[in-house]
Amino acid sequence: MKHTEKQTKESNRDFALRVIRENIVNLELKPGSMISEKEIADELHLSRTPVHEAMQELSSTKIIEILPQKGSLVSLINMTLVEEAVFVRVTIESAITEMACQKATEEEVQKLEENVTLQEFYYSKNNRDKIMELDNKFHKMMYEITDKMLSYHMVRTVNVHYDRIRQLHLNSFNPERIIKEHRMILEAFKSRNSEMARKAINTHLERHYTQEDEIRKKFPEYFGKK
Repeated sequence: MKHTEKQTKESNRDFALRVIRENIVNLELKPGSMISEKEIADELHLSRTPVHEAMQELSSTKIIEILPQKGSLVSLINMTLVEEAVFVRVTIESAITEMACQKATEEEVQKLEENVTLQEFYYSKNNRDKIMELDNKFHKMMYEITDKMLSYHMVRTVNVHYDRIRQLHLNSFNPERIIKEHRMILEAFKSRNSEMARKAINTHLERHYTQEDEIRKKFPEYFGKK
């Protein structure tokens, strides 16, 4: 697994939860693969208890299946859950983005500009991991601008199902279009056109899962039955 160091004031449970979640999203822990509490605990230098608690929470969001007497596995991609996650995110983030467009300071718009410029730079370097990281930061900034971080954390909880589709989309297709959509959102912010911002974010968020058939053909082993 890939992981960063434990953050200041981060509990052992939250550290384990963050690392396992990130590795599920970035597909280091692939859909359908078995995962071991003991191996994760050993790798993170933790006891079994915080890892077990993290696995229980992930199980409650149906991203992990705990099989009695067998262990745990990463759930296959369930498009019903993906569609529900998209519904939650589009409903909330559409309103958040519209608000942010009107509320953002010039400094905050400049930070969005810097983010998109960095995406374009890493695209030229074919660094998809950095593009994904910047993509996440770009969207998080909408919640920060509007001071709606509780909404951000609520969306993030269910969004793990959608995030795997985003990762597969980024791995399968040219990220140029994703970056262009971010720039469209940015231009709406520059002109304070909140309606344009709302339409741009909706198109951006909804497009990934509508290409299910193309992604399923490339990665059939990652999907559950329709």
